Amino acid sequence: MGQFSVRATIAHPSDPARSAEADLFVDTGATLSWVPRHILQPLRLPPLPRRAFRAADGRTLERETAGAIIRVNGSEAIVTVVVAEPGDAQLLGATTLETLGFSVDPINQRLVPQILLAL
Repeated sequence: MGQFSVRATIAHPSDPARSAEADLFVDTGATLSWVPRHILQPLRLPPLPRRAFRAADGRTLERETAGAIIRVNGSEAIVTVVVAEPGDAQLLGATTLETLGFSVDPINQRLVPQILLAL
């Protein structure tokens, strides 16, 4: 198994013409998606509160968050994204994957469309 990335379009929720593309590593261990500040800043996304995150090495990080449309492989959703700082990873996290309706096939390194659950 290996890491893989996908090309994502990030857009402003009320003005989708304001958009940018980014390659994001698929990471089911990350709750939210992390997109670099230099990509998000020109989009002027609606800000959300700063949040605390536990890093893989145990550190606690605080980062700004924002609301955005994310499009991947023909699916799109409005999600919360983390405004990643220099040195942070660029990630497509678990909540975005689930909201978009994807599961992860790590062997074949691809996203698999899934029917959302309504239980």
